[in-house]
Amino acid sequence: MAEEELAVFGGKPTVTEKSPPWPYFTDEDIEAVREGLLRSREDWTWACTAAGGELTRTLEERFAQWLGRRYVLSTSSGGAALHIACMAAGIQLGDEVITTPFSWGQTTSCILQAGGVPLFADIHPETLTLDPACIEPLITERTKAIVLVHIGGIPARMDAIMEIAERHGLIVIEDCAQAQGSLYKGRQVGTFGHFGCFSIGSGKNLAVGEGGFLVTDDRELYERALLAGMHPARLHRDITLEAYRERIDSLIYTYRIHAFSAAMALNQLRYVDERNAWRRRNVARLREALEGVPGIRPLNLPEECDPAWHMVHWTFVPEELPGVSRAQFIKALRAEGVPIGGSYVGIPIHLRRTFQRKEWWLGNGYPWRANPRGEAIVYRRGDCPVAERRCFEQDLVMGGSAWWKDVSPLIEQIAEAFHKVTARPERLREVEV
Repeated sequence: MAEEELAVFGGKPTVTEKSPPWPYFTDEDIEAVREGLLRSREDWTWACTAAGGELTRTLEERFAQWLGRRYVLSTSSGGAALHIACMAAGIQLGDEVITTPFSWGQTTSCILQAGGVPLFADIHPETLTLDPACIEPLITERTKAIVLVHIGGIPARMDAIMEIAERHGLIVIEDCAQAQGSLYKGRQVGTFGHFGCFSIGSGKNLAVGEGGFLVTDDRELYERALLAGMHPARLHRDITLEAYRERIDSLIYTYRIHAFSAAMALNQLRYVDERNAWRRRNVARLREALEGVPGIRPLNLPEECDPAWHMVHWTFVPEELPGVSRAQFIKALRAEGVPIGGSYVGIPIHLRRTFQRKEWWLGNGYPWRANPRGEAIVYRRGDCPVAERRCFEQDLVMGGSAWWKDVSPLIEQIAEAFHKVTARPERLREVEV
């Protein structure tokens, strides 16, 4: 029997099943917003979160209970949470902050927004998160903090990172934008560092459109964060430390959450654990189904890392498909209907224009110019070889957040497509890219 032609050359696509819509808003989500709008006809404060009223307080209390942290501040986005975390951490003009080159840009831009100078530590090849062994060599007397990310929902090695931070007196900020419900050693990410910062923007595992959370167990850090991004109407009620009550002013960033986002998040929070359980089941099935398929390998995660799988990263192994490029592989799979792409990060952050030219919105070479060794701080290819190889050669990514319920038929078809494509390496080499 003749082998079936690949879809990229006109054959029939293998994958006909679709991922469920995500984000998915239930009837209860819609009704929560509708009820709020009707209520706001009589009580305008429902739709205005400036004072951090009943809706905001209830959401923050529920999120604190779910996560297990003492203080929660709801924000307009995950990026807003990261920015005010950097401000509350005391990062000032020219201070050095160690971070990752393998993330969405806001893991780094929050440092620049606070006036800090990012220094990039390489990632671990199996977790794709900050490699603790690469952090300590970058620490200087100007180092103020570490900003890490749990990329795609994969937990960083928090015990080792916190040990380094404690030894050197550094603040740790966890970017948990993609990691709602991810566990490290059975404990939720966002509960290890001095700050945890979450996004609930569209596409995240807890998604309402736009919004975020900053969490901490430290009252002083919490009040510093309040001062940076909340309206005086809330500050007068929630700031209790006298030194900070004297600083209440309207000279703030407007980073409070929108009422619609808060209402939907309060309802969606009820489902996040159940949906994450399905994401874990579905990814486990796919990893098992692709075992032994040439050209692709799952990450070999440590046992203590339990991702909630916002994204699913794979490693392209070209030695197993001689003469086939990553671009050819992806194009053939996408033609079959497989929802897969190349590097999520694209160009590692340290190699982007901002850092190659040291150009930021502050102008005149700042924040680097404010650092005594600013001229000596350079960002070169080869500084982070693991991240660079991952971006330019190895990374394959599928979305995991949309797999929030049983997608067994889709998983079966994706696995079938991989087997079909990798059975024809001679045809893969002919794919035009």
